[in-house]
Amino acid sequence: MRKRLLYIILFFLSFTGCAFGLEFSDVTENSRPKLPDDFYYRKDYRVQWWYLTGHLRDETGREFGYELTFFAVGVQKREYKSRFGVRNIYISHFALSDVKGRRFLSSESADAGVFGFAGADEKGLAVWVGNNSLKGTPEKMQIRASDRDKGIDLDLLLLPAKPVVLHGDAGYSRKSEESPLIASLYFSNTDLDTQGTLSIGNRTFRVSGRSWFDRELSSRGLDASKQGWDWFSIQLGDEREVMLYLIRKKDGSVDRYSSGTFVYKDGRSRHLSLPDFKVTVLSHYRSAKTGGEYPSKWQIAIPSENLDLTITPLIEDQEFQGSAITGTNYWEGTCSVAGTAAGRAYVELVGY
Repeated sequence: MRKRLLYIILFFLSFTGCAFGLEFSDVTENSRPKLPDDFYYRKDYRVQWWYLTGHLRDETGREFGYELTFFAVGVQKREYKSRFGVRNIYISHFALSDVKGRRFLSSESADAGVFGFAGADEKGLAVWVGNNSLKGTPEKMQIRASDRDKGIDLDLLLLPAKPVVLHGDAGYSRKSEESPLIASLYFSNTDLDTQGTLSIGNRTFRVSGRSWFDRELSSRGLDASKQGWDWFSIQLGDEREVMLYLIRKKDGSVDRYSSGTFVYKDGRSRHLSLPDFKVTVLSHYRSAKTGGEYPSKWQIAIPSENLDLTITPLIEDQEFQGSAITGTNYWEGTCSVAGTAAGRAYVELVGY
């Protein structure tokens, strides 16, 4: 209980800007990602994450989705000479969606990294929490995740099929009307060829498919007027991709800095501002586990690209229960895409 409480307190402090009164670097309107260095751990930012989702099939066509995320939350910027000084809390979320089996299996882990059980490298692409890891290079990523108690395992090789996409203004992604400092450095690989294995229970599946990699760095959380966000990563069968996010206010409106990115087959991309797209919720789902009510089907229109899409969860219950460590529940899952183009999507819903 004490360990769980410590994580919750430190996680909360980091997002409210109260991490022991110590300063981190802000993301400003002049900030831009520095590649490849910003793939790696950057100690000057309070909160940063590496986020992977994907759509996989085995040799028989059986379909799976996966989520593997890593967070480094700064609680102390000062450099410690002692190996026992806690500078970060490292958190990892891992989930598998078995579409045929109608199963969603998830695992959460966290560690302070004092004895090397978690950490992140400043000079290379390496971040790990317990049995979960992302290692390699920006051109060749290896991810592994395992939870023996839950009976789930993942081992994948990811190769980018397109150049890195910079979101917002050349990688500066503003998140609030309140301040230009409520922002992140944000870039993605929106199309990664993926090969490897996953296991559920005593069955191992050799799988292949497409993945999506997000990298964000920030030092400020959302302001007090915000309720949460809806995020969409859409991979179309014609090799185009779309990222959209809606920052929701507590009064029911949407922050005008909600935005997105459209990625063309040849890797070119264009920024989408809020007037460029429309997201309409078509139905809702109430979780039997937590009572949370989430949107569960959407119509997305991007008129300038002649896109009119319907996004439908492939499994209704894909709610991640993070209450054991962070006290946060959210819905994130694999979805089908139909309409003027077809494909697959991952959707994340926070704050419901």
